[in-house]
Amino acid sequence: MKRSSVFSSFVVVCCAFLLMLSPVAFGIGGWGDPPGGCDWLNDDFGDLDQWTHDNGSDEWDESAPGDAGSSPGGAKVETVDGVTVLSIEDTGDPRNDGFADPGSNRKIYLQSEIPFEGNIFDEGITFTARLRINPNPVEAPADGYTLHDGGKGNVGIVNHAVPHNLSFALDTGGLLYFANEAQEPLEVGDEFQFHSIWATAKLAGDVCSINVYVDGDLAPAFSGDVALGDGSDGEFPNYVAVGMGSTGRDGAVQIDYVGYKLGMHVPGSEAAVNPNDKLPSFWGKLKAE
Repeated sequence: MKRSSVFSSFVVVCCAFLLMLSPVAFGIGGWGDPPGGCDWLNDDFGDLDQWTHDNGSDEWDESAPGDAGSSPGGAKVETVDGVTVLSIEDTGDPRNDGFADPGSNRKIYLQSEIPFEGNIFDEGITFTARLRINPNPVEAPADGYTLHDGGKGNVGIVNHAVPHNLSFALDTGGLLYFANEAQEPLEVGDEFQFHSIWATAKLAGDVCSINVYVDGDLAPAFSGDVALGDGSDGEFPNYVAVGMGSTGRDGAVQIDYVGYKLGMHVPGSEAAVNPNDKLPSFWGKLKAE
């Protein structure tokens, strides 16, 4: 009896030790990963050969906020509380202070191609992101953003041909705007805390059926048919967009990650989140510190 008890204890200890050595299955923003993982997430897409800002919503001079001799505002990759983020600061319209185009930093808008033929919204797509308003910007005010110019926002996915734009913008007061300028925003809480987004979208005639989940919740914060924005001036048929692309508006945003998977994928059960694994190399060489 004593020998059996000792053996059982030994097995328990060994199992516990093996569990400690086993990798933890970290989820996206509090959710489990979609089946097979995202088609694009946490890869080294920071190289400017893969991120372009040559579009009508951008006048970035490729400087970081506070860089001497550059236009006010800008973008850079930095580590905040162990999380690697893309920080974008928009000070408004620096042309009013003598900083001319090109490169005035009056709008900053980056794009990366989604390699898909046709309209991603016909296929149906799942989009995920995590962002917050920067509580300690260098030059810009600690303000948020609303959608602008046909539904462009801080993070989003776009089909250029139609066009269709599903973007999200986080504003002061914890308001999350999405889809189009007329859509009522979601209240997500403290804007200076990171908020995660999981959205599914598929065209249904002249509207798009959308489900929006926030901060690991398994119940959608919004579910319904809405008109998508039509703002697009990119060079790709389909692309992911991030930025603050409106002249005259100001604010500061920090983006932890963006990603997508083709098809409609409902978020699974909650999983542990390792923020340090979300974006160690995602923005990569976009802007070295």
